[in-house]
Amino acid sequence: MSATTPVRGQRRAALVAVASEMFARKPYDEIYISDIAKEAGVAHGLLFYHFKDKRGLYLEVLRQMQTEIEALHDRGPGEDTNPRWLRGVVRRQIEYRRDHVHTSMAIMRSGGQDPEVDELVEQTRRSGVCFLRKLLGVTGEPDPVLRIAMRGSMGAVDEMTMDWLSHGLDMDLDHLVALAYGAVLAILGSVCTGDDQVSAAVQELKPAG
Repeated sequence: MSATTPVRGQRRAALVAVASEMFARKPYDEIYISDIAKEAGVAHGLLFYHFKDKRGLYLEVLRQMQTEIEALHDRGPGEDTNPRWLRGVVRRQIEYRRDHVHTSMAIMRSGGQDPEVDELVEQTRRSGVCFLRKLLGVTGEPDPVLRIAMRGSMGAVDEMTMDWLSHGLDMDLDHLVALAYGAVLAILGSVCTGDDQVSAAVQELKPAG
């Protein structure tokens, strides 16, 4: 392996970090390769070398976001009960999208326009369902009603967050977290499942700790 490979990897990662911060601040169409190069303190050619064009860099930013969003589902400090774990995940999801407002709104509204972006969005949604499966102790393939409810409940959090972002954060964050948490419980609580363990796990979430 060339001695320059780690350096190239570090430069690439640094460019993604700069671009991620810029795409979070401003809409995609208002950012140019020259802006990113200037912010990163590099020549245009280096960006083209690593990413071919702005879209290539943007997709890499979205891939990084997908990885970061997936990590938000891990238990945080003090989340020693499932209600606290769920509430923590809901809060982290909302805060992350707030801090990446333009990127988040762009990918949520891109449905059907770009297959590669759509696939990244789908991966994010699947990771949310995977989190709920762990939370509820679902083993094996869930029945259709539970599967749809899990996906729908996480989708509800996203939609509520997008509405909040598009209206200038016109609700206190704690209030939105409580509202989104309640929406997840309402959807999951509406499911009648024959799995006693899942039913008990949903019931445990109701007195949020």
